[in-house]
Order: sequence, then structure tokens, then C-alpha cells
Amino acid sequence: MRHWPIRLLAVCAALLTLDAVPARAQVSPGPIPGPGTQFVRPPPPPPPPPPPPAVQAPPPAVPAQVIPPAPPPVREPPRFPTVVFLLDTSDSMLDRTPGKELTHLDEAKNAVTEVIRGMSPETQVQVWSFNTRLIPVTVGNEAAGTFISAGDKASREELIDKTRALRTGGGTNLYQSVVKTLDLFSKPADQPLYRSGQRFPVLVIVSDGMDSGVTPEKMDDALAAKKSHPLVTINTIGFKGASDVADPEVWLKSLCQVATRPQGCAKVDDQAQLQAILNGFYRPLRVEP
Repeated sequence: MRHWPIRLLAVCAALLTLDAVPARAQVSPGPIPGPGTQFVRPPPPPPPPPPPPAVQAPPPAVPAQVIPPAPPPVREPPRFPTVVFLLDTSDSMLDRTPGKELTHLDEAKNAVTEVIRGMSPETQVQVWSFNTRLIPVTVGNEAAGTFISAGDKASREELIDKTRALRTGGGTNLYQSVVKTLDLFSKPADQPLYRSGQRFPVLVIVSDGMDSGVTPEKMDDALAAKKSHPLVTINTIGFKGASDVADPEVWLKSLCQVATRPQGCAKVDDQAQLQAILNGFYRPLRVEP
């Protein structure tokens, strides 16, 4: 018991020490905040959130490809025929195709005139006949060698009537007739139309035999005339007849030799065939677009 006062004094001293501690220290059980006084370092702040991904602008809209309309097909300008029909009226054209009542001349005249009547109004046309000599079929007061318009009804019908009235007589003056009728296409005023293609010059020959030698002109003269008129298409049509029976090859080869192209020569035996071929032979060649 002798030490009790000393222990009591120590307890009292301790109580006095507690009274000297600031109130904040008395109630703060954790580490002392403030720089240099922390016992535990606070965790680092979380990293900032990543920026949102950049929104890429959509590519500019590609306008729908506009397909231009197809250009209209190129069409050739109209080409109108300028035609000379050269009709054989030699005596041999009085022959008839077996089983037919009409002579070759009658069938030829019928076919040619029907073709003329059906021509487009812009077509220009002449008719010449040949036997021993070359004979023009003239219209009104027009000079020989004048083209008439198929659209002139009065002139066209007169040409048809006079063609139907043709008669036979004499030999076959083929070569000279070819030379002279080709000259009908030589007028200077017509050449620009022929060269441009606006006019399509055609010589159509209907015959049933060979040249009979009644004039000095020969095949070479006819071929030279053809060469000097390169813009003129020469088409030839042969009627089967007595000369065909006598010499089935020579006369037709001779006639075909005058034609511009091999396909421009044909052989017929009646009006229907002749008319169908004439309708193809006088028309211009057409090229598709």
C-alpha cells in the first residue's frame, strides 16, 4: 500500500495529458490527412475515359449514273432514182414463151409501164427503144433525152401510152444504144446530185438477143462507155427466146457483160418475172442502219 500514492499520481498525470490532446485528434481514428502526414497513399485517380471514337462521315452519296439515251439511228438521206429504160423492139421480140399468148415485146411493155406507174413521185424517168436504130419515147414538146417526173401525172400517163404503142422492126442495135443512152447521164447540172447520192442513176436494158452488127459499135465501145460513167448502175434483163434456144449461153453472157455487177443481170420468161425484177433493178441500193 505504500506505493498507491505514486500510482495515483501517474494516473492523474496521464489524465492531464489526455486533456492536452486537441479534440480533432481525439475523434480521428484514421491516418492524419495533409501533405507529409499520410500513413497510406491514396490510390491514383482513375484514368479519364477514352474519347468517343470519331464518327466517320459517310462517303458522299454517288449520284446514280445517268445513262444518256441512245442516239437515234443514222438514216441515209433519201435517194431518188433517175432511170432510163432501154427496150429491145427488134423482130425477135415477137417470139412467145411456150404456153404464153403475149409476145416478149408485149410482156416487156406491160412490165415497164406498170413499174413506171408505181414509181415514187420524185423519180425521173425516160424510155428509149432500139432495133436497127435508137428511138426516144418523147413526151409533149420535150426534147429527146429529157427526163420527166413520175409525179407529173399527165406526163407519166403520156409516157406510158406511147411506150405501149411501140412496135417491132429490124435488127438489134445493142452496143450503140448502150453508148448513147449512157450519155443521157452526162449533163453537168446532174453530176453534183449523182456524186452526193441524192440521185441514183440507173440504166435498165430489156433484150432477147445479141447485137446484130447493124452499127460500127462493138462490145469494147459499150464497155468503155460503162467505165466512163462509174456512177451509173447498168442492169440487164434477158428474155428467153429463139436466140436462147439457138445459142443458150453466148447471147446472155454478152448481155450480162454490159451489166455493172453480175447480180445486175437476170433472165426471165414472162411479164410477172420481169416486173418483179424491174422493181428491184431500178431502185437505189439501201444500206441498213
